[in-house]
Amino acid sequence: MSMPWFKDKTGPDHIDNPQELRRQRILEIQKRNRDLKYNAGRDIIEIFKSDDEEEEEEMEFDCSNKSKKRYERSKHYANQFMLSEWLTELPWDILDKWIIVACPQGKRTLVVARKNTTKAFNRRGNRVGKFQSLLPGGNSDEHHSHCTILDCIWVEKEKTYVVLDVLAWSNQSLLNCDSEFRFFWLKSKFEEIADLKKGGVRNNTYSILFLPHVYVGSSLESVVADVSAIAPLDGLLFYHRHALYTQGRTPLVTWLKGFMLPEILGITLPSPYDEKPDDYIDIKHYLLNFKEKKQKEKAIASTSNMEIVDEDIESI
Repeated sequence: MSMPWFKDKTGPDHIDNPQELRRQRILEIQKRNRDLKYNAGRDIIEIFKSDDEEEEEEMEFDCSNKSKKRYERSKHYANQFMLSEWLTELPWDILDKWIIVACPQGKRTLVVARKNTTKAFNRRGNRVGKFQSLLPGGNSDEHHSHCTILDCIWVEKEKTYVVLDVLAWSNQSLLNCDSEFRFFWLKSKFEEIADLKKGGVRNNTYSILFLPHVYVGSSLESVVADVSAIAPLDGLLFYHRHALYTQGRTPLVTWLKGFMLPEILGITLPSPYDEKPDDYIDIKHYLLNFKEKKQKEKAIASTSNMEIVDEDIESI
């Protein structure tokens, strides 16, 4: 993939955009705090393996005069995701340090396999699923003490979980590992347990897929086609190779819609992945409209005492 526009990006000393400056600062902090992150990784395993049964409790509530059942929110599973920022400026090290993950449309979900069952939680910590899986700790044949935690996208139409990242695997925390290693680990584990991709079978209720990751500069057509075979393409995540898994938004993970690639990276996806909204001008106007839309939704929600449902991946 030819990227002639990259020639002027000679190194971090020539950086003047705020997103890149924050990125470099976070990378330095990560290096200094590696031991603290290791301890945090141990803590999350202990917390998730503890006897917290509050997510099992159910509560009834009334919505539009219809009685519905909803699982109580669990603080242990809320706000665990590493979230992206929009990629607004080209990183100087885009060719050497960044990995692309194509994402299907779906719901961001934390999948936790422990105590011989597998549960799925949304961003707020509400339990949205309970099933059997071949993940370590996730089915009745597994060792009771094993714990695996995955960052996934739930594609409801296909009854499939697409794995974005891993927080822990079989009691081994990976929070202290960089993105490149986490993806290598996931790829090897999914090759070992090939039946994870087979849903509707004993001990594996739903398909669980790990999709290919590629470096910037590689062809995107194959990875986009793989995703689109499951669900329509939502966009592309860009992971910095050295990013540790951290809660909340970070410039070490960035996000673009497919039609934004020519503007930021100078590359184009084949049709139909490059189709723009009718009112699209450029990424600056798109993000301004997106921000205004979210503010209006919050205003409406605050006046009607409703929560905004933002599980869909707009900025993942």
